[in-house]
Amino acid sequence: MSWTSVYRLALQLLPPELRRKHGIAMEALFECELGRARARGRLHGALAGAAGVWDVVRRGAYEHLRASRDVAEDRRDVVPQPTTRQLLRRHAASFATAVVALTALLLVLFATKQLPTLLAPGTRSGVIAQALLLAIPFVAALTIPMAVLVAVLWEFTRLGADGTLAAARRERAGIRRLVVPVLAAAAGVAALSFVVTAEIVPRANERLVSLLAGHSAPPSDRAMTIGELRKAARTVRPRTDPLALAQQARYEIEIQKKLALPVACVVLALTAVAIALSIPRGGAVLVIGASLAVFGAYYVLMITGESLANQLVVSPFVAMWGANALLLAAALLSVWRGRARLA
Repeated sequence: MSWTSVYRLALQLLPPELRRKHGIAMEALFECELGRARARGRLHGALAGAAGVWDVVRRGAYEHLRASRDVAEDRRDVVPQPTTRQLLRRHAASFATAVVALTALLLVLFATKQLPTLLAPGTRSGVIAQALLLAIPFVAALTIPMAVLVAVLWEFTRLGADGTLAAARRERAGIRRLVVPVLAAAAGVAALSFVVTAEIVPRANERLVSLLAGHSAPPSDRAMTIGELRKAARTVRPRTDPLALAQQARYEIEIQKKLALPVACVVLALTAVAIALSIPRGGAVLVIGASLAVFGAYYVLMITGESLANQLVVSPFVAMWGANALLLAAALLSVWRGRARLA
């Protein structure tokens, strides 16, 4: 078998694409060099033939090894994207955990504040248990939006830590695929929160006030449903004296609060997404710090707005929706700036 035949067989070790592009030229070059070497003697011809064949064998092994390494690296770079069902299941688990933990914490604070009343002489243990059960609805009205913030922030920082967010940024509409189901779920939670805030909380508050007072008490603005608040506001609307205006403001504040708190679930979810996209690898420190800062700011804005509305400085609508508007604007600005940096 001639060296040309051996060289032709060795070319089969090269990757097919490389062989199609350069095989004929390589074989022609080998025959040319082999001819020059033979002109100097048979030994030179044998050495040139062996060197040419060895060069092809070595190049073939290198090319196959490089291809295998590139495939392995590509596989490592590919981060499996969670399905919508997996994503929502993870958020639901985090949300449930956050609701239970935050509700338990605020119930402890409530019990501590009401401790003198609950431990008054003659108070039965059944009354204490009933008071704590009746406190759950108004505590949940606060903890549901808080839990949405914590759950979304926690899950998106996890997605950032495992590289899912980075991989989603490289895909067209990849981030949207992760965000839209979460915001839709937050809207569902907002509907649940509205039922709790508008219907369950007033009934529970009325019974709780009577239980703590030891007798039936006239319903306050926080023990009325939205329909009852609107009816009460209409009864004092014709009057223009300061007392009537202040009473009307309290009714309107409570109406707007019962609407604004559920909507805060969606606003806080978007805020959490904006924070996580800005700092994708924040971890538990980011979750705790950002949750405290965001909801602390939200609570301060709500309390300040309520105080100003009670003093008739701003309208109840502005007072109760101002916190949502400011957080929404900050979240949208953060998302827009993030997209601008990527562009």
